[in-house]
Order: sequence, then C-alpha cells, then structure tokens
Amino acid sequence: MIKLSKIKQSYTQGNSHINVLNGVDLYIKRGEKIGLIGPSGSGKTSLLNIIGLLDTPDSGEMLINNEDCLSLSNEQKTKFRKKNIGYIFQNNQLLEDFTVQENIALPLILNGKSKDYSLDIAKKYLEILGLADREKFKPGTLSGGEQQRVAIARALIKKPVIIVADEPTGSLDEENTVKVMKIIMNLTKELNVALLIATHNLSIVKMLDKHFLINEGKLDERK
Repeated sequence: MIKLSKIKQSYTQGNSHINVLNGVDLYIKRGEKIGLIGPSGSGKTSLLNIIGLLDTPDSGEMLINNEDCLSLSNEQKTKFRKKNIGYIFQNNQLLEDFTVQENIALPLILNGKSKDYSLDIAKKYLEILGLADREKFKPGTLSGGEQQRVAIARALIKKPVIIVADEPTGSLDEENTVKVMKIIMNLTKELNVALLIATHNLSIVKMLDKHFLINEGKLDERK
C-alpha cells in the first residue's frame, strides 16, 4: 500500500554535505502501525515529510496506493495529500481563529464537502472523543491533551490512507500520552488507516505492530 525504495536525502550545512537518508526501504500495509525511533537529527522528520509529500527526496521511489507520488507535479501532490494523508504534529497546529468543530471540519471542506455536512461529521468525532461540550470553544481554551484529541480528529476525519505523526505526545504528560495514544490506536484501527509515528517514547512503540531505528540513514527493524 505504501512502498518506499532506495530513498536518499541529504543537505548542505556550511561546507559539510550530510546524508540524512541513505537508501531507505519501507513497506506499510493498510491499517499497519509503524514506529520510528532515533536521536534528533537522525532523519525521522525528514522521512515523515517525504511520505507526507511535504518534501522531495534526492532519489528513490515511493508508491502510495500504487500512485507514483514522486512523479506528481506540485499541484497534483497537493490534491493527493489533501485526500490521502493526515498529519498529527507535536504542537497540534490548530487554527485559533476557528472553533474546535471548525478545525476538525476543515479537511472535509477543503476536499469539497459542504460546510454543513463537514460540521456535522466533526460534531460526531467530538462526541467520540468526549469533547461534545467543547465544539464552540477556541483551541487556546482547551488543555494540551484536549487540543491533541482535536488534532487527531482533524487528521482522521477525511479517512486518509495514512496518518503521519511527528512526536504527537511530545508535549504531554504521561497520563495524557496514554489517553491520546489509545485514541489514535482505536480510531486508526476502526478506520483501517495506516499509522507512521516518530517518537522518543519507547512505551509508545510497544503499542505498535513494529518499529524501526533510523541508523546511519537506513531503517533497522527492532524487536
């Protein structure tokens, strides 16, 4: 479903040329939950950005649902990303000018669904997440754990092929980390959505189907 072959990525810093990804191969089945671990600067975010079509590698191939994503134009990538890829970030990136309900509904609206329909679906997600009484609140009035639950709903509402999550619990305490991860796991399982999550939290990777250490620019599967 998601296949990466020989992905390479590098960048120049001053007079130094740094290889971040050095021929990465990865296959993710629909509904599979995969973790990425490794120290800061090892390439976790670079790999997530490539799979999320936010960045283009120096070389390699990537198929998502049999679509050759790296050959798409920027406009085609944007359309494909809006429909097929969901994102959960550490800082949640919710829009403060919109209500919680509107933040969740936004991906559907951007994909051409009516505002009323999108808001109705968003309301159902808020009920699932135990936030039905927060629908008209602005994100800044919620706790960190509540904000991240909203970000999860926003990522999943369009039922993407894959969720790309970059340290989604990095700013949460242990109690909220457990709550947020249970929600992510339950909803992605229910919707049969693949999950690729980069984290420093080893207790999180134990909840996943498998995880990889990024080592010298390649993936090393860990048990």
